[in-house]
Amino acid sequence: MGSNMQVAAKIFFVAFWVSFFTLAKNQDCHTENITYENVQKSDLDESYTNGQTVKVKCATGYVGLLKLECQNGIWEKISGRDCKKRPCGHPGDTPNGQFKLIRDTEFVFGATVEYTCRTGYIMASRINYRNCRSQGWDNDVPVCEVVKCPIISNLGEVMATGNLEEASYGDVIHFECVSNKKVDGPENIHCTDNGQWSDTIPKCKEIQCLSPEIEHGDTRPNIMYKEDNILQYTCDKGYKHRPGTSKCTRNGWTVQPFCEEIQCLSPEIEHGYTRPNIMYKEDNILQYTCDKGYKHGPRISKCTENGWTVQPFCEENTCRKPEVANGNVLSSANIIKQNTNVQIRCNSKYEPESFFVTCNQNGEWDNMQQCKSENHCGQIPNGLAKYNQAKEGYKEGEMVFECKSKPCCFKCIRGNWEKQDCGSTKCGTPPPVENGVITNYQETVEYACRDNYRMTGDPSISCINSQWEKPPTCESEDHCGQIPNGLAKYNQAKEGYKEGETKVFECESKPCCFKCVRGTWEDCGSTKCGTPPPVENAVITNYKETVHGISYAYACRENDNMKEEQLISCINSQWEKPPPCKSLSPLNNDQEARNMTVQTEEHSLTKNVSWTKQTIV
Repeated sequence: MGSNMQVAAKIFFVAFWVSFFTLAKNQDCHTENITYENVQKSDLDESYTNGQTVKVKCATGYVGLLKLECQNGIWEKISGRDCKKRPCGHPGDTPNGQFKLIRDTEFVFGATVEYTCRTGYIMASRINYRNCRSQGWDNDVPVCEVVKCPIISNLGEVMATGNLEEASYGDVIHFECVSNKKVDGPENIHCTDNGQWSDTIPKCKEIQCLSPEIEHGDTRPNIMYKEDNILQYTCDKGYKHRPGTSKCTRNGWTVQPFCEEIQCLSPEIEHGYTRPNIMYKEDNILQYTCDKGYKHGPRISKCTENGWTVQPFCEENTCRKPEVANGNVLSSANIIKQNTNVQIRCNSKYEPESFFVTCNQNGEWDNMQQCKSENHCGQIPNGLAKYNQAKEGYKEGEMVFECKSKPCCFKCIRGNWEKQDCGSTKCGTPPPVENGVITNYQETVEYACRDNYRMTGDPSISCINSQWEKPPTCESEDHCGQIPNGLAKYNQAKEGYKEGETKVFECESKPCCFKCVRGTWEDCGSTKCGTPPPVENAVITNYKETVHGISYAYACRENDNMKEEQLISCINSQWEKPPPCKSLSPLNNDQEARNMTVQTEEHSLTKNVSWTKQTIV
C-alpha cells in the first residue's frame, strides 16, 4: 500500500513537469507568424520566448520599421511604422514631349512612366521609359528632337522663299513665278510631322483663264484667255451683268461673271400708292395711283436693268394763274396751291367790280366769271342753253342758237341776253352738227366744234334758194386719216390712225416718219442721228421709240436675201451700220416680174399690218 502511494506520487510529479514544460514551450512566438506585409524575416530567429521583443525591417523597396513583442505566443506591435513602397519623386520632364504612368498610380517603388514626343518631334533616346527602383528612377530622361525635311533643290523657273536646306517641322516654303507666269501647283508647302513635304514642288506656266459657263448668259465656249484679257459675255433677255469687269489674272477671273435677273422693287410714293413689296421684272410697267388732290408725275415707268426709267411721284394739283379779259388778277404767283382764293378785279366800266375764284383739287378754278361791259354779254346760263358755248363772251347784237328741247335764239342787248324768235326762215332750222354748236345766227349761221374736236369745212353756211348750204363736220382730234399721197410713196393699208400712233413710210426720196398729234400728221423722223441711212433694195418697215433711243427696222424686197427685219439704232449720235440687201436671182420674164410685183405689194401690206399690232412705246 505504501509503495503504491509512492508510485502514484512519482507519476503525478512527472506529469506535472511535462505539462509545465509543454505549456511554457507553447507560449513562444514564431517568426513565421509575423503577418505584417512587406517585411524582411530572413535575418530573424525561428521563434522567440514570451516577453521577448524584435525589430522587423522592411523588404527591399519599402520603408518603415516595426518593433514587436512576444506576448503569450502572439506578436504585438509596440512601436514603429508599417512598411510602404519607397517614393521616387518626379521622374523629370523632357522638352517637346510628355510622359504617363503605365504601372501603378503614384511615383513609388515599382512604378513605370513612358515618354512620347509631341507632333513634329521624334524620340532620339533608345529607351523611352523609366522605372522606380529601390534607389530611385533608373535610365535617363529621354530626349525629343524636331523632325527635319529633305533639302529643296532643282527649282527651275520657280522662285522659292523659306528655309530650303534645314527645314524643320512646320516650316513653310512659298513659291512664285515671273510676272507673266503663274505657279502650276501649290503656292505654299510645309514640312509635315513625318519628315516629308506636304506637296510636290510646282512648276511655272503662262497665265490663262478658260471661258466659264454662265447660267442665263452666253460667251465664246472653250476659249483660253491670257493675262489681263477681259471676258466678253452677254446675258439672256431679262438678265443683266454683275457689276464689275471680269479680267483674267493669275488667280483667275477678278470678278466671277454672273447674269442676275433684272428686278425692280415697287417704290414708295409719297401721296400715292402701289402694290407694296412687289418685285417687277424687265419691261414690266409700274401701275400706281395718287391720292385725291394729287396728280401723277410720269404716267409710265418701266423696269430696266438700271431701275425704273422714270422715278414715279405724285405732286399736288395746282392752278395756273388765271387770265381774265378786261380784268386783273390780284396775285403775284404764277402757280396757285389748292384751296387758295384769288381775287379778280374787273376794269373800269366792266362788271362785276371784283370776285373771288378758288383753286380746287382738280387743278381748276371754281366760281370763274367774265368781266363784261354794258354792251357785252357772257355765256348763256347752262339752265337755258343746251351746251356751254365755245366763246367766252359775245358782242352787242350777237345771237346764240340751240337750246335743250328745241331751237331757240338769244340776242346780246346792252350786256344782257334776250330770247328771240329765230325759228322762222325760208330755209327752216339750220342743220345740226354732231359735236358742234351754233355760235351765231343772223344772216348766216356760224358753227364751232366742242373741245378736242377739229372742224372740217367752212364754219359758216347761208340760206340759198330756200336751202341751207352743207354744214361743216367736227372730227375727234385723237384720230388721223391717211397720210397724203404727196408725202408717202405708197397708199397706206389702214383708213386712219389713232392719237399718238407713229407710222414709217418709204417716201419719194428717203425714209420718213409721221406721228398722229391731235388729228394732224407731224414729222417724227428727226433724231440726234439725223435721217437713217438708205439701203439699196430695202425699205424701212418699222420705227420704235425706246428708253435707249430710236430704232429703225429694214426689210429687203422679195427678191433679196434678207429674210427677217434687221434693226439699227441711234447710238452715240451715230447710226449703226445698216444691213445689206443682195439680189439672189434676176427676174426671168415678164410673168415672173408681175408675180414679184404682186408679192411685194402683199409683203408691204403684211409688214404694215404686223407693225401696227406690235408697236408699243
